[in-house]
Amino acid sequence: MRLLRSEFLRARSRRLVPMVIIGGLVGIVIGMGIVAITATKPSAAEIAQAQASFDKQVARCERDIAASQIPVDELPSGATDPEAYCERTWSPQFDAVLLRDLDTILQGTATFVILLAVLLGASLGGADWTSNTMQTLLTWEPRRVRVFLVRALVIGVCVFVITVFLQLVFAAVTALVASTRGSAGFLPSDFWRSVALTIGRVSAVSTALGVIAYAIAMIGRSTVAALGALFGYLILFEAVIAGFRPTIQGNLLVRAAIVVITHQRILDQTAFDGPSVVLLDVPKAWLVVGIYTLVLGALALVVFRRRDVT
Repeated sequence: MRLLRSEFLRARSRRLVPMVIIGGLVGIVIGMGIVAITATKPSAAEIAQAQASFDKQVARCERDIAASQIPVDELPSGATDPEAYCERTWSPQFDAVLLRDLDTILQGTATFVILLAVLLGASLGGADWTSNTMQTLLTWEPRRVRVFLVRALVIGVCVFVITVFLQLVFAAVTALVASTRGSAGFLPSDFWRSVALTIGRVSAVSTALGVIAYAIAMIGRSTVAALGALFGYLILFEAVIAGFRPTIQGNLLVRAAIVVITHQRILDQTAFDGPSVVLLDVPKAWLVVGIYTLVLGALALVVFRRRDVT
């Protein structure tokens, strides 16, 4: 507990942590402020007309599903029942800020949330190496396994809490903008459940990537090493090699993170004949993210235990 309190205090005292929070909040306010200023609020007549058309399309979609007798488990991933599926499929026919798009927007902004998590993990993991205070820490607590695991726990908790907080603020600001400059109607029956699950998935993936950045920082003994290794992997391996060998996508970290967040499978686009081949589905994507996190964490722990700290 003494070490845990010390690590939480160390994380809280890092200037980068409040800078990430404040920067995220400023970005949310500026971005949604621009959206609010440039948006045109639909009139009551437009909303009523769109609602009537929306209800008609949803009813037709539900009748088609009932006539075809499609089981619920065969609906697209993420659909909990035919009604929710139809409500998500048919959108109102006018251009405005719609609260119903919040789930999709959160998935789109997940990249920025994950980048903040990677920055936090790399910085909190590499700070002691950069400032040459790791020797002091190990003099006070020489059990390296405990130091490594407790710090990983603290980084994971900090990343998860911060990313959830920023996404909740973003959701609240989006709801405010939609209600004043757009429409908060046309919501699917499982809207808030879906939004909560998306926030949880994004934060879980962000936590995993933050712990991976921490592990690489401990191996390279530098924040820059962690960021450089991750971006190099993203550019050279995932972007280039996956382009030459599409079938390898089922084993790639970033592809797995995308599948987890969006709940959309990756199919083999090179298969022209026969049924589509699933390269990566949601359960396997969770497994891939977990394996990357555990393997890199274990490797970093072994290196940290065996290498001299000078």
